[in-house]
This record gives sequence, C-alpha cells and structure tokens, in this order.
Amino acid sequence: MRKTGDPTADRQQFVPVQVFELALEQPLPSLTAPPAGSPAGRALMLVRLHDAALGTVETDIPAGGLSADRVADLVWEALAHRITDHLAHDGLSPVSGLSADGLPAAEQPRCQRIRDAFLATAPEMTVLIPSRERPDRLRRCVDSILACDYPEERFQVIVVDNAPQTGGTQALVEELGRRTDGRVRYAREEMPGSASARNRGLPLVNTELVAMTDDDVIVDRHWLTEIARAFAAHPAAGAVSGLLMPAELETQAQVWFEQYGGFGRGFDRRVYDLEANRPADEPLYPWNAGLFGTGNNFSFRTRALIDIGGFDPALGNGTPALGGVDSEVLLRTILSGYQIVYEPNALVHHAHRPDYEGLRRQVYAYGAGLVAYYLKTVLAEPRFALDFARKLPVGIRWMLSPEAHVNKHKQDDYPAELVWEERRGMLYGPLAYARSRRRYGPHRVYRRAASSAGPAGPQVPPPSGSDVPSPRDACVA
Repeated sequence: MRKTGDPTADRQQFVPVQVFELALEQPLPSLTAPPAGSPAGRALMLVRLHDAALGTVETDIPAGGLSADRVADLVWEALAHRITDHLAHDGLSPVSGLSADGLPAAEQPRCQRIRDAFLATAPEMTVLIPSRERPDRLRRCVDSILACDYPEERFQVIVVDNAPQTGGTQALVEELGRRTDGRVRYAREEMPGSASARNRGLPLVNTELVAMTDDDVIVDRHWLTEIARAFAAHPAAGAVSGLLMPAELETQAQVWFEQYGGFGRGFDRRVYDLEANRPADEPLYPWNAGLFGTGNNFSFRTRALIDIGGFDPALGNGTPALGGVDSEVLLRTILSGYQIVYEPNALVHHAHRPDYEGLRRQVYAYGAGLVAYYLKTVLAEPRFALDFARKLPVGIRWMLSPEAHVNKHKQDDYPAELVWEERRGMLYGPLAYARSRRRYGPHRVYRRAASSAGPAGPQVPPPSGSDVPSPRDACVA
C-alpha cells in the first residue's frame, strides 16, 4: 500500500483545483495565478474539439500564472495524437502544433454533419431520474436535460420521488411539466432506494431507450444524442454508459474521490461482452463490473432491461446492502448475453460529495455493495460461481497492485483510513446482503438475451466459447 497522509493536515494544505473546458476551435485562455502567499494552484482542463471529448490535462499553476501559449503547449504535449486523429477522421488538414489562437475553424466538420443527420431519425427516449428531497439540484439537472440538442418531441423525463418527506419534489416536477407540455412527469415510490425508484418508473417508459442519471449531475447538450448513436451503432448492446467529469474539485474530499477512481472511465470508446470484446488486462473480468460504467450515467434498451429483471431492490443506497445496484445490473446485462458500450462523448458533470465524512461513508458503502452484488450473482445463478471462484485469487492480487485501475490514481496523500474503510465495508458485505435480502425478498431475474433493438428488433444469440456459462431462458430467485 502506498504511503498516505493525515487527512486533517492535508485538508489544511489543500488548494482547490480549477475545473473547466477548453474548446480547441477557440482562442485558449491564460490561467490566473493564485493570490500572493498562496501555494501553487492547480487546474483540470477537459479538452474538446468539435464538441468531442479528447481528454484531460492537469497542471500546476505557478505564482506567475500560465500564459495561453503555455496552455497550448501543455495540451499539445498531452493530446497531440488525439487531436491529429480527430482532424484526420474529419478530413481536415493536419497540424504540427497548437497555438494560443486555437485550431483553424472548419465550416462544419464531418463529425458534426454526421451527428446532425442522425437527429433527423433519432429514436424516442425517456430519461429516468430518482430523487429525494433535493429540488434545487433536481431543477438544475432537469433543465440541463431539457436543453439537450435532441428533438424535443422525441424525449421525455420521468422523476421518481423516492420516499419523500415533503412535497417539494412533486411541486417542482409539476411546475416543469406545465412548462414543457407534460414532457416532465412525476411518479412516487415509498420504498427507499434508487433501485426501487427506478423499478417504479420503468413500467411508465414507453420508448425504445431509457437513459438514467441522478439529480446531482449536469448533462452535456449532446448527451442524449451520443447515447442514441451508440445504441444505433451497436445493435447487440443492451446498455450504454458514458463519461462522468467532476463538476468541481473545491475540497480535498472531492480530489480524493477522483484518486479513489471517481466515476470517469477514460476517453476511449469501448465495447464489452463475453466473446471477442474482453479486456486482456482485467483478470477479474467480467466481475469487476465497475469497469462498465456507473448509474449516474447509463442507459438501456427498455426491452432488454425488463427482460433481465430490472434493478434488484435489495441493493444500493437506501438499503442495508448500502451499494452495488448499478454494478450488479451491468454485470447481469453482460452475463445475459448483451454487449455494453462505453461512449465517452455521452458526457455529464457530477457534483462529488464535498465533505470527508461523506466520502468515508461512501467508500465504506462501496465496499459493502461490492461483496453484496457478488453474493447476489453467485447465489442467484450458481453456474457462475465456478468462474468467479477461479478468477477471484488472481483478481484480488491484481486489485491490490499499484497498477490496477482502482489504485493507479492514488497519490501519496490518499488517506490510509479510506483504504481500510473500504475493506471494513467488504467484511460487512455478507451480513449487509443477508439483511437486505431478508427485508426485500427474492429478486426474480430473467437471464436471457432478448430483443436487442426494441420489441421488433433482432435476437441476440447467447455467448459461445466463453468460460462464463451461456445464459438461458430461466427465472431464478
């Protein structure tokens, strides 16, 4: 385990990180120096070209600040290959460097023409948001969804008010519904937990695709478009996940959450399944389901999600299991024979918990949820237990190594307490799952790859040649 610091001392020394976007078609900004006497500042820049997310650049900001020319040099050093590849894909002239003036403007690049053409026949979609007593955040989230560049007659929003104590959420949703001629709708679920809330909303979805997020995100204006394009390009996909960027890094806890792994999954489009699309560097695959994405930004073919049984109400926040619901449904999607596509241009910005105690509870819950969803899977379908048992020893050794994706971002100041909190959560996981299962009862799961493109779409065959048993039409508890 890497050397870690004292959380209290680190909070006293912490300097907030500036988080912002750079559009390379525009003049680049200079970065202002921190106030006199302050430590060197830091910045995290999301770099975009023609709205495509190319990558991030993180840098210190010295006492004299950073000129726009220096910012251009840093971006080029980090992302030259991605910039070059994107220009080539658009049929534009190559460049040998980046200046403070940005890149030459194109009349309308090829990638944008393709995206605009897709919108002419874009499929209908529903956005499902569970929420509980956070109307201010919910308003910002829904407003960002309504502002998406997607034909407004082809998408709607359903907010599920989860175990409400006041009428604030209902009043807000009804107001938004009047403003949008009923495109924002309200539902109520008394059982606490995001899984129960989503399951309540799912029967109300009458569209081919259902996108899901939480009320603490702001979505990019192309979010819905990129989700729909990913499904169109991959007919065997049952789910699409996207990139989450931090909305801010104003506290040490938010930075440590990014070191823990955050919600980001990189800037490369990936396809996952049980056949050819297996990552060679993930020995625990597909059991390390956090690799596939996160519930703050994932979407499903509605028919596929219904066929595999929806969400397990005994997992996730609001339940004794504390977590695991998002990873479990993604793992079940893969084990049922569907593909999962990770599309980084389906982008949202997430507000991480700002306080250390909140982060500590979150990490503990993740540990408990990890074990809970493993137990759920092997107990619900014992045929998968052999594959899990065979991979687990190698997977544990790999996950404890500094090069594992769960560790490689941790810095020397990452608190040892958080490492142990996660492990304590894992020890509690079996008891947590037993308590939750007893409260919620069995989860009926249909393990079959059904229609991959809506009710009239083609059938997806079960995976073959895999060491994970092929799914079959079965209902298991």
